[in-house]
Amino acid sequence: MDPVLNPYAPGAGRRPPELAGRAPELQRFDVIAARLEHGRHDRGLIITGLRGVGKTVLLNEFRRRAEQRRWIVAKVEAGGDRPLAVMAAQALNQALRSASGHVDRRERLTHALAVFRAFSLKVSPDGALALGLDVDAARGRADTGELETDLTELATDLAEAAADLGVGLLILIDEMQDLTGPELAAVASACHETGQRDLPFLVIGAGLPSLPVALTEAKSYAERLFEYVAVGPLGPDAAAEALVVPAIANDVTWDPEALALVSEAAAGYPYFLQVFGNLVWDYASHNPINMSDAEVGIIAARHELDVGFYGSRWERATPAQQTYLRAVAEGGDTPSTTAAIADRLGRRPSDVSVARDQLIKKGLLFAPDRGHIAFTVPGMAEFVMRQGA
Repeated sequence: MDPVLNPYAPGAGRRPPELAGRAPELQRFDVIAARLEHGRHDRGLIITGLRGVGKTVLLNEFRRRAEQRRWIVAKVEAGGDRPLAVMAAQALNQALRSASGHVDRRERLTHALAVFRAFSLKVSPDGALALGLDVDAARGRADTGELETDLTELATDLAEAAADLGVGLLILIDEMQDLTGPELAAVASACHETGQRDLPFLVIGAGLPSLPVALTEAKSYAERLFEYVAVGPLGPDAAAEALVVPAIANDVTWDPEALALVSEAAAGYPYFLQVFGNLVWDYASHNPINMSDAEVGIIAARHELDVGFYGSRWERATPAQQTYLRAVAEGGDTPSTTAAIADRLGRRPSDVSVARDQLIKKGLLFAPDRGHIAFTVPGMAEFVMRQGA
């Protein structure tokens, strides 16, 4: 096949050409957005799943749909050294500049911009996050320096301005599990306050399966603030759709046997489907794509995953951490207890806790439940077991 016409799109957060199997999540967002615009508050969404299931793709699609509604939209990605206050100020800066540019400067929006100015100056006193508008900072609002108070006041005033404009305010938080406890508490508090006021404020977060527990630990009422949606691998029909529809758009079809083989090899994971589809296309010599094409493409795709997807993570681990990963891998991709892992290593749990914590910070492992540990990416256990000691 002509590689120039290859329709598949492997990549971190890239929207696949066919967003298969996610209609329920997209429909749920549309309903929530419509309800908020009609003054009917609804819970936010927390999307959880392993890496490669398309959580970021969903967030980006929610953002696109909200922007089509002319909402005020800001997206942040947790992790790294930047605190939530800085990320929120930076993201909201651009969103508010856009909002103030396409609407008349209504009184409530002007007030909200002044509150944001106060919030941003507290975060960045040098004025680096200035809106570029002639707005003085409000006094006594979102300027205490205490994140939970300031974020709640900022969300309330911005949401009131959004309601005045007939739109909503959407905050998207990717890798949400990387926020600190106080930051999660601040987000929950902002949702709680705006919800009680029936304001059009919506938070949608995405993260690993440990995120719901972290939110509840930060604020006990968080379990009632959000609708928790776990996303996983696609079913057989949706997986086939993800491969077939982009090909048909380019006048190419799949033999059923080849399609089944690639779908099974990808195990239904959206990212894997794009990687396998991409390589099978490039190696295919016939239309329709046949078993021979699929077999060659699968070999190439597995090599690519070993080098990039799995290998890059493996190389980030120190020798001591790789030893710990091997012990985790002995239990497969299912969670293991920390005690069982220590037993496999012939050590006490306290002796290997540092390696565990470091691997969690590096994003290779997560704690699905207290006292348990698991890989953040599907198929990692099988890869680790193939690595020499």
